[in-house]
Order: sequence, then structure tokens, then C-alpha cells
Amino acid sequence: MSRNRRVDLLPPPAPSRTETKREAATTDATTGASIDVRDVAGRLAGAVDSVIAGKHDVAEIAVATVLAGGHLLIEDVPGVGKTLLAQVIARAIGGSFRRVQGTSDLLPGDVTGSLVPSGDQHGGRDNHRMQFRPGPVFANVVLFDELNRATPRTQSALLELAEERTVTVDGVTHPLPDPFLLIATQNPIDIAGTYRLGEGALDRFAAVVTPGWADRESELEVLTGRRGRSMLAAVDAVVTTDDMLRARAAVAVIDVSDTVATYVIELLEATRRHPQIRLGASTRAGVSLIALARAIAAARGRTYVVADDVATVAIAALAHRVAGTGDANTGRDFVAECLATVTPPTV
Repeated sequence: MSRNRRVDLLPPPAPSRTETKREAATTDATTGASIDVRDVAGRLAGAVDSVIAGKHDVAEIAVATVLAGGHLLIEDVPGVGKTLLAQVIARAIGGSFRRVQGTSDLLPGDVTGSLVPSGDQHGGRDNHRMQFRPGPVFANVVLFDELNRATPRTQSALLELAEERTVTVDGVTHPLPDPFLLIATQNPIDIAGTYRLGEGALDRFAAVVTPGWADRESELEVLTGRRGRSMLAAVDAVVTTDDMLRARAAVAVIDVSDTVATYVIELLEATRRHPQIRLGASTRAGVSLIALARAIAAARGRTYVVADDVATVAIAALAHRVAGTGDANTGRDFVAECLATVTPPTV
């Protein structure tokens, strides 16, 4: 007897954290939306600084990534606050939140969702119905902890959802919530039990930050409980999802002159000509760099991008997108060298 196969959509699981209701940031009519973005950026950076000691430069890049509509990868050795930084950002943004823990036995369906049989029967016959059960990525903010402990097959499940904000299962495409932000952490590749992220997966992240070891004063703040994980519970949502959508829209229209865009092109070309770089930065990397520079400019209260905005985010935007010929230097070293060789515009 033939079976009729149907696919239904189950509703996502109830959010683990409800959106905090707050008044939207006020936009000044004379200066435009940049005042609104500066306020949103200040609240987010303040939330990070209240927990993470001595890493304001990292907080600035992380907030710019959020405002630019990109995804953030936090990479460093265990114990320097990668997961804590991601958790602070997630708590500071209103909306739904999910966490995925990277392990070697994690399957793509565990991340994106999968089809499950309903088990319904109609008229005494099996009427085989398949329902899509959304995975944990169906949230406004998703933390994928220790991403490179997941296998390459599972890592590849992030390609579509990070780029297109959709998940396709069995030929059916399901949109992710808007806004959608992916924050991932990873350990260095020489740490046991890790798998190297492919260039395609790395390219989906607008920026990569490396918190590094805390200085002595900052470490004292953590050890005495004035900063660090003990302060995480005190972090509440400081912006709503509506704030985020409006801020992202304002960032997208920040002016980029031909002069600044040419400076970005010269940086990209410098990575392609570098004798120790076998894979230079792509045009997509340039697009991401411009988006981050726009966010930095807006967070600093300007409606236009200057060369210093580009330089601020260049290493975070490009280092993970270039590959060297050996292990002597890192992508950060290479991009820093390229920045030193390209003369920034003076206007």
C-alpha cells in the first residue's frame, strides 16, 4: 500500500530567556542614527567591561561585529575567558538564546534540526508524516562553544545558516530568527581533540578576536571577584532585538568614500602580494572589513568611515582569512605587516 509523505514544521522550543523590554535608544534628528548606534554600542561594551577585565579593545571589536550583522569567533587557549566573553554578549542582547557544546559525536542534525516521524494514523492506515524539529540554532543568539571540537561534517552545517540565515533540511528551507547572531569559541589547533576549521567555515565569521592573557591588574580583578564569572549573573539585557535591527540598519548606511574604499583594496592587494602568504584576502573579506569599519565609525559617533576605523578592525577581519606558507608567523602578523606597508589616506 502506498504511503503519503508530508513534512510539517514543529514550533521551536520555548526560549530559555525572554526578551527584556526596554525603551528604544533616542535618535537625534540633527545628527541621524549614529547617535542611536553610539548609545547601543556603549551599552553593549559597558556590559562586557563589567565582567571582562582589561579587554576593552576586544569588547569594541566584538560589539562592532554585532552591529555590523556579522558573526564572531573567539579563539585562544583554554582559561582566558573565551566562553565568558561570548556569554556576556549573549546575555546583553535581548531575545532568545541557545548554546551548543562542540563534541566529536555531535551530528549536523543536532545543530540545525532534523525530520522526525509524527506517528499519526488516519483511517486505519499509516499516513507517514514527517515533522521538522528545529535545532538550537533557531534563536536570536547562538553560542557554539569549542566549535573545533566538532567534526568537519558538523562544522559544515554552519555554512548555510551563517551566510544565508536559513537551514535547509530535506529540500525545505527554514528561515532563522531576525536578528541572528552566531558566537563561536575555539581552542588552538594544537590542543588535543580539535579539528581544523576549513577556509569556508572561517570565512563565515566577520571577525576573530583573541583575548589573550590578562595583565596583572586585570587578573587581580578576577581573582578578587570584582570581575569574571562571578559577575555574569548580574548582566541583564541592555538592548532589545528591535534596538539591534535599527542599529544594524543605521550602520549599513554609514558613508564610505572612494578614498577609504581604495585604502581597503590596497590592503587586500598587499595580502595577495605578501611573499609568505599563499592565500590572500578575498573580495568578501573586503566587504566584511568595510562593514566592521562602518560599525566602528557609528559607535564612535560619526556618519562616515575614516582610515583609522579600517585599521582598528583590519586584523580582526582579515587575519583568519589569509594563510601563510609556513608556521613561522600567524595571520595576525601578516596583516599587521600589510597595514605597516600601506599608507592610509589623510582625508
